[in-house]
Amino acid sequence: MLRRLFFNTQTVLRKQKKLQCTRDLAAKAAAPKILEPVHIEEAIKLEPTLSIYTPEVWRRAHETFQNHGLETVNFLRIVTANPAVLRRTPERIISSLEIWRACQFGETLLHLLLTKYPELLDVSDSHQLLSHVGFLKSRVSTNKNVWKLLMNSPDLLAQSEKRIEEKLDYIMDVMRIEVPELVKSSGLSMSLEELRCRHEFLVRLGLFKPRAPKADPDEPTTNHKLYQITDTSEKTFATKICHVTLPEFEAFKDLHAREIERKTRKRKEEENFSDDEE
Repeated sequence: MLRRLFFNTQTVLRKQKKLQCTRDLAAKAAAPKILEPVHIEEAIKLEPTLSIYTPEVWRRAHETFQNHGLETVNFLRIVTANPAVLRRTPERIISSLEIWRACQFGETLLHLLLTKYPELLDVSDSHQLLSHVGFLKSRVSTNKNVWKLLMNSPDLLAQSEKRIEEKLDYIMDVMRIEVPELVKSSGLSMSLEELRCRHEFLVRLGLFKPRAPKADPDEPTTNHKLYQITDTSEKTFATKICHVTLPEFEAFKDLHAREIERKTRKRKEEENFSDDEE
C-alpha cells in the first residue's frame, strides 16, 4: 500500500494555497465546532467533486473527525484535498486514525501531519507503516524526528528502505550532516544521483567543506544548510547557492552523469574480470 502512495510536492503546495480561504472561513466562524452550510459551499467551490455528497454524509464525517480531536478547519482541509475520505464509514476513518496513532507522534503533531498530507489517510497496512517508521526512527533516533522527516518528505513512505539508506549514508557519512539539520530539509525526497551531483558541484566550486569526523556538531560552518541545497529549484540552486548560471550547472550535470557512468562501467568490467580469473 505504501508503495502505491504518490506525493507531488508542487500539487500539495498548490492545494495548501487554495485552501487558505477555507481555513480563514472556518477560523472566523461564530461556532468553530459546527460545520456550517457556508463551509460546505466553499469547500465545493474549491473541489467540485464534493458536490455529490449529501449534508448527512458531511455531518457524519465531520462528527467522526471532531470526536477524534480534529477541528472543523482540519476536517475541511482534509476532505478538500482528499475527497474520497468523505464517503468512508466512520469505522474506516477511525481505523485510519488509529493506524497513525500507533506511530506515537502525539495527537497535535499527528493532526498537523494528516492535515498537511490528507493522502496519508489512505494508508491501510499498519504493519508495513510501523515497520517503515521503525526503520526511520533507527536512523534519526526519535519519533519527533521521524515526524519532521515526513512533514518535509511524505514520499519516504513510498521509497524502499534500501533507497533511503543509501541517501542517509551519503548525507551523514559523506556530507557529514547531522540529524537535526537533516530532518529540517526535504533532502530525502531527492534522488541519490541529484543529491550527489549538487553536493559534488559545491565541493568543486570550493563552496562546501565537510566537517572533520570528530568535529563538534555545534561548531559554526560556512557550508550552506542542507535545505538550501536540496529544497530549491535548479535555477535557484545554481544562481543563489552556487553563484553560477543555470546553463553552467546543467553542463556540469551532464559531465557528472558521464563520470558516474564511466566509473560504473569500469567497476563492472573489473568485477567481470575477477570472476573470469576465478
